[in-house]
This record gives sequence, structure tokens and C-alpha cells, in this order.
Amino acid sequence: MKKRILAAVLALTMVFSLAACKGEEKKEESAGAQTEASGTEKEEVSADGEKAEALKIGVSLPNQTNVFFLQIVDGIKSAITGEADEVVIADANGDQNKQLNDVTDMINQGCNVIALSPINSEGVRATLEYCQDAGVPVIAFNVGVADNLKSLVETTIVSDNEVAGHMCAQALAEALGGEGKVVEVTFSTTTTCYQRQKGFEDEIAANYPGIEIVQSKDVEKATADYSQPIMVDFINANPDITGVFCINDPTARGAIAAIKEAGLTDKIKVVSVDGSDEGKEFIRSGEMVASAAQQPELIGEKVTTAAYKLIAGETVETDDIIDMYIIDASNVDDAE
Repeated sequence: MKKRILAAVLALTMVFSLAACKGEEKKEESAGAQTEASGTEKEEVSADGEKAEALKIGVSLPNQTNVFFLQIVDGIKSAITGEADEVVIADANGDQNKQLNDVTDMINQGCNVIALSPINSEGVRATLEYCQDAGVPVIAFNVGVADNLKSLVETTIVSDNEVAGHMCAQALAEALGGEGKVVEVTFSTTTTCYQRQKGFEDEIAANYPGIEIVQSKDVEKATADYSQPIMVDFINANPDITGVFCINDPTARGAIAAIKEAGLTDKIKVVSVDGSDEGKEFIRSGEMVASAAQQPELIGEKVTTAAYKLIAGETVETDDIIDMYIIDASNVDDAE
């Protein structure tokens, strides 16, 4: 009897053991399927990640006191499409050594595209070479680099600056009735401002023999603080001047301040480039004749579009030139 009971117990134990083994096999099969599915899912995410690499764009501005550059930043940010994408902003404050340090820091932070507006079109060489060594593509915006450095830049996104100079010359000549002595506040260390100056001078020389450019001088930085004392010197040295061409609205602000202090607002006519909100206010108040308007938000949008193409391995235009238009009293309230 005991033997029969023991045999029955052993038989039941074997049944339960087999059932347990089969249960474990099913669990392992199920777990194995989950792991494979999970692995497939990870591969899909990884593949998607490769196709749409997150953009981290470092943007080096000449200075953030000029509203124009803040509008470019707005354009850059407005064109960002990915939740993981980032925009890192640095203000070089008109110092090319600081611009180099800023760009170095942004690359160390993991920026995979650098967009910069060079402080000096020739002096930016060290910054561009650092980016090249780091394998980070560069977009130049607002200001181009020197011709011998263009191979270090993927694309240059700028306004049609030489045309802007022609527009300013035409507007000033009209305000002066085709005659007078004028001066220029310039900044020839950048290709952008040199092109504006060239366009202005070429237009005057070609079409307005009654207008004489009597003096030109570069500002150290393209801001009002540096242009105002230059304009004071112009007025003292040339008491009969009737017009001034400024390379941007901030330098026009300094020139206008000097003209107002001298009580010559009605006599000396001012033209400039940017078409900023500040420039429009000067036009409305009669302190400035005209400003050749840029499209800063569009420049910013194009910077971001080019950046996405670069990280995707696509080609970009070598030069992207954006049209400009003149703002004066006739259209200042309609200008964007």
C-alpha cells in the first residue's frame, strides 16, 4: 500500500514539473518576442534619428544693441521645427577675438552648425579655420567673408548691399536737388558695408556730377557711440556739407544726434541702410530722408533652413542674396 501511495506522489510530481517547465518555456518565448519587438522599435527610432539629426545652431552676433540683429534671431527661431532643436546665441560686442572665443565655446557645447555675422571679413579667418578643424559647417549671414575665405563657408546669406548704396545715393540726390557736398560714415572692414559704400559712390559718380563726396571715415564699431564724434568732426571741418550717408541705422542715430546738437537738422540730409523701426521713426520725424530696408526676419529664416540642409547632408546655395527696397516719407507707414 505504501508503495502505491509513493508511486502516485512521484507521478503527480512529474506532471507538475513538466507543466512548470512548459510554463517557463512559454514565458521565455514571450519574453524573447518582447525583446525582439523592443529591439526593432529602437532601431526604427534610431533610423529616424539619423534621418532627422537634432539641430543645435550657434549664432554669433556682432552686437545685440542693434534691433536688426534681434530681428534676425527672431527669424532663426521662428523657422525651428524640431522639439529637440536648439538655438545658442552669443554677442561678440564688436570684438573679433570675442567672436572666436564665443564660437569655440558654442562648438564645445555641441553646436553642429555655426551661423555668424563676421566682425571683420578678413579677420574672421581664425574662427572659420577652427570650425573647419572641428568639422562644423559655417553659415555667414548679414556680412560676407573675404573672397579668399569663401571656401571655409558653406553659404552666405546677405542683402543686396551694393544696390542699397545706389538706392541711398538716389534718395539723397533727390533730397538735395542734385547738388551739394556730402560725407560718408563708413565701416569698410566688412564686405557688407564696403559694398554699400561702393554702391553709393558709384551712383553719385555716374549720375550726379553736382554732388561732391568731401570726406569719408570708418567707424571703429558700427554703433551710434562711434559715429557721433565722427559726425561732429565732419561738421567742424566742412561747415557747408548738406548730406551724409551712413552704413546702418545705428550709425545714422549718432550722426543725427550730432546734427541736432549743431542745429543743422533742416540743412543736412541723412540717408542710411537697415529700414529698422528706429530708422522709420527718424524718417517720420524728418530727421532722416530714407533708409534702404533689409528683411532681417527673412535672413534669419534662411539661416535656419540652410542649417537643416547642412546637417541632412544636402547642398546649399553658395550665395543667397536678398532684395532690398527704399523707405522714405512716401511709404514709411506702409513698410513692414
